[in-house]
Formats: sequence, C-alpha cells, structure tokens
Amino acid sequence: MDVTHARRRIRETGWLGNLPGPFCTALLAGSHLRRVGNGEVLFHRDDPAPDLLGLVDGLLYVYADADAGDEGPRLVFVAHPGWWAGSVAMVGGSERRCTVVARAPSVLLSVPRMHIEALARRDPATWRHVAVNVAAQYDSLALLSLAQANPDPRVRLLISLKRLHRFNDGATIFPVTQSELAELSGLSRNSANRAMRQFVAEGLIETGYGWLRIVDPDTLDAALCQRNGTGECCERRAG
Repeated sequence: MDVTHARRRIRETGWLGNLPGPFCTALLAGSHLRRVGNGEVLFHRDDPAPDLLGLVDGLLYVYADADAGDEGPRLVFVAHPGWWAGSVAMVGGSERRCTVVARAPSVLLSVPRMHIEALARRDPATWRHVAVNVAAQYDSLALLSLAQANPDPRVRLLISLKRLHRFNDGATIFPVTQSELAELSGLSRNSANRAMRQFVAEGLIETGYGWLRIVDPDTLDAALCQRNGTGECCERRAG
C-alpha cells in the first residue's frame, strides 16, 4: 500500500469520515506512512507526542497503566482502521496518555504536530476539527468509567461491547479472545465467560475461537438499557 492509497482509505472511515473534505485533504497532505509488525510498540505512555497516528490497516491494542497491585498494563481498547491516537496530547501539549501495541502487521499514517500547527495558522477551524477526535476519546473513557463502576458483570460486558462498536466506526466483528474481553471489562475470566454464554443464548452475540460478533447493535443497546434498570441508556448517564 502506498501513501496515496492509504490517504484515500483513511479519510473514508472513523474521525475523518465525518469532516469536511478540504480539511482532510490538507491534513493528510502532510502525512507519511508508518509500518509496524505484530507485537511492535507504537509508543508508551509518557512518551513525547510529535504526531497524530491514524490506523489505515491492521489492529492495535491500547493499554492503560496498571493500578497498584496489578501485574501489568491493562487492555482498555481494541482499535480498528479509522482510529486515531494522539489528539488529546496534541491539543494539550502533553505526553502520550496510553501505550499502544500492534496486534497484527499494521499500516498507519503519521501527521506531524508541526504540520497541524501550520494548518491551524491558515485555517482556524483546524483545532475544532481535531477536538472532534478529542471528544470521542473522552466519550470512550466515560463509558469505560461507567463500566468499572457497575457491579453487574453483564452490564460491564455490554458496555465494553458498545465501546468497541461505537468507537470503531460501527464495526461488529472483533478478533478478541474471551480473556481479552474480560480484561477490557475489568472482570475475571469466569465472570466474563458466564455473561458471554448468556448473551450467546439470547442471540446478542456470536463467538468463535479468538473472535466475537455483535449480531444486532440496536438489540445490544436495548439490552444494556434494560439491565441498567431505569430504561435510561448509558450514554445519557455518561453525559
């Protein structure tokens, strides 16, 4: 895949898929390809943030720092093509907020901070467009916080599935194991497996070796609202 093909693909999905064409063209004009192998670390938390990174092809795992007493960094998200990293650090002028690792050979586009700053000097709407991605990152974090605060393993798992679907451009198939989904949900493997079996029986999801599929996102949303106990969906609670 060359850079022209990569630019064409990534502007059709995720963050850039809903932004004005002239902005996308100007942003991607300063991008260059980055290829990483399976298991390669793109960056660690607290690394400098010299660029925005957009996933064109492949799969990324996002890890947060471990809490006291944990054995290591915790998986908090699985990113599909169209996902971008670095917007929060870019706007705030801070370091990276997480660790990102490739879980398949991946192709990314890197947009240097200097290019974005130059673009912003010509077009004041640039930072507003970047803020759309920042808002999505914080919306995802809000759902993660809701999941951690809920005592019901089924609700935790449903929120995790909703996050994967909503913040991966509506994807419904995810190459994750049950252990990884348990980690995403802050659950033990046994608790996650019991909830998964129930959701399979209810027709909410399908599973296989190392993958799962959300059968119908609307039905999953309805199940989440019902199990929250008030008929109120978690997104409105997060807001």
